Amino acid sequence: MSDAKPGRPRSDFTPQPGVRGCDTARRQMLAVSLAALLGGPWLLRLASGAAPASGSAASRPAALSPEQESFLRFSQAMTGHGDLNPVTAGRIYDAMRQASADFPGQAAKLAGLAGDAAEPESLLQRATEAGLRETALAVVAAWYTGSVGADSRATVVAYRDALMYRPVQDAQTVPTYCNYGPAWWVADPPPIGVSPPVERPGPEAPTTGFPVPTTRPPAPPRSTPQGAPSGEGR
Repeated sequence: MSDAKPGRPRSDFTPQPGVRGCDTARRQMLAVSLAALLGGPWLLRLASGAAPASGSAASRPAALSPEQESFLRFSQAMTGHGDLNPVTAGRIYDAMRQASADFPGQAAKLAGLAGDAAEPESLLQRATEAGLRETALAVVAAWYTGSVGADSRATVVAYRDALMYRPVQDAQTVPTYCNYGPAWWVADPPPIGVSPPVERPGPEAPTTGFPVPTTRPPAPPRSTPQGAPSGEGR
């Protein structure tokens, strides 16, 4: 004899006597379906009750090769930043190796020059004397711009970690990243701790004819090593 009330048919979601955990199983099934919809093996393992494997190959970056390790140490000495991302170092090294077959040998020589260099300026002087100034500056440009090459041939190796964003990171987030919530720009900016600029009189405007520019716009920094195919930036 059914215990359902007259006129109210039993639904599939009504707990039945003698059946335990039907709601728990149903909720777990919905959680697994949602994790599969969002996409992610980690979410699937979490929803199914399995703890994510700590220290697995998927959770840690691949180890750098000895050449990439040496390149990372040179980059730290050349940029003056000791906290560079090893993953980005490997990407820059691989991109420059693809851009120039001579880069592995150049990188090995630059790493040897960085042994006891105290300042980036002295390391750049050593690279200049060794005929590797352009490659040394290209490495710096790659770290600051987050790319190797130019125009359609450029390879993006980093975005948020590009060093060009560090000088203003106390007051400006990386473009397209919103970290402070709505209307964050109405707050007063933090003090910069530098003296105000000194105003200097500029040249007088011409009274006749068309103004002729006296200086050419600066060229973009070169971020490809020496030996790469010419024609960058065309």
